[in-house]
Amino acid sequence: MLRLVLALLVMETVCACAETIELKTGGNLSGKVEEVRSEGALAYRVTTASGAVIEIADDQVAQVVESSSDADAYAARAIAAPDTALAQWILAKWCHEHRLKDESRRHAERVVELDPSHVEARKMLHFRHVDGQWLTREQMMAGRGMVWHEGKYRTRQEIAIRERTKRRKELEFQWSSDIRKWHRWLGDRRSERVQEAIANFSQVTDPFAGPPIVKLLEKERDLRLRRLLVGAAARIPHQATVNALVTLSLGDPDTELRYQCLEALLQSKRPGLTRSYVRALQSNDNRVVNRAGEALGSLGRTSAIGPLISALTTKHRRVSGGNSGGDTYSLDTASGGFSFGGGGPQVQEGDVRNPAVLTALVRLSGGQNYGYDSSLWRKWLATQARLVQVDLRRDE
Repeated sequence: MLRLVLALLVMETVCACAETIELKTGGNLSGKVEEVRSEGALAYRVTTASGAVIEIADDQVAQVVESSSDADAYAARAIAAPDTALAQWILAKWCHEHRLKDESRRHAERVVELDPSHVEARKMLHFRHVDGQWLTREQMMAGRGMVWHEGKYRTRQEIAIRERTKRRKELEFQWSSDIRKWHRWLGDRRSERVQEAIANFSQVTDPFAGPPIVKLLEKERDLRLRRLLVGAAARIPHQATVNALVTLSLGDPDTELRYQCLEALLQSKRPGLTRSYVRALQSNDNRVVNRAGEALGSLGRTSAIGPLISALTTKHRRVSGGNSGGDTYSLDTASGGFSFGGGGPQVQEGDVRNPAVLTALVRLSGGQNYGYDSSLWRKWLATQARLVQVDLRRDE
């Protein structure tokens, strides 16, 4: 017992060590440093060797450096401290007060090894007493299926989702950068660079390359480059590329490019195409209606027969007396809908027959032809129990 008392006295007589505050302005102050918080703001109070007390705001401090004498003081205390719960606890508290976090934790852990029921040491190590057991926060959260990830506890499922999302964003960023670079190369003076860009666009198939290619396609006005980008989009299995090809197949002014898009979609056999073209039958532009009819006839889905019958004859606006030159329309690739506009003071509406719609009906019905008489078509459809009734909620 006498040896323990003497050792503790040695520990208590070791001088408290100074610290140095390095200021952002380049100067420094040395002395006993204490953290002070007032209304959430952090500051440091320095008591110098002369007894002067100075407070410094946290935003003026570059760093707080422990003086070399701190290490000496700790070494002296550590050597003097017996391997008992009481001595190790006194040393753990001293380390904590002097912000020696690693040393404080190490000695607190030793206290728990020597005295598992030591409450204060357990608290210093952030243990919780749960159902008769001392558990670390990590153990408690693990029991709930939570692990520490990116600054907070999360479920493993959430972590997996975050990792996939992070990876997707990284790939999207990389593809966006590469595709913009290839696009620049297409205008390069060096023919070998142009050929390399063409080869890259001709080989890309990664779905993550789809959205950036579609963005380029929306802005590109050079017909030759548009055809190159359409070819690239056609090879990429992504909904953004499908939507873009459908839109172009219905509304692009270049006939060859429209058929290039439609042919690519037919070959892809992607689900949802019937629904997209059935929706286009409702366009106020009968050119779009006929192109949609032609596409539905090529797709061969009998579920489109009902909507095609409704689109045999459609009402369309005719504008006269203005400077617009006729109706205009636009396609919304995000919603799949259509918007229309036109100029001029006089707007007339009339029925228009759609021959491509009739051709599609004849093809899908196996050769039946009731012309533009929608009532006869509907009677025929009602007798065809074998035909699949249209259901636009189905992804065909």
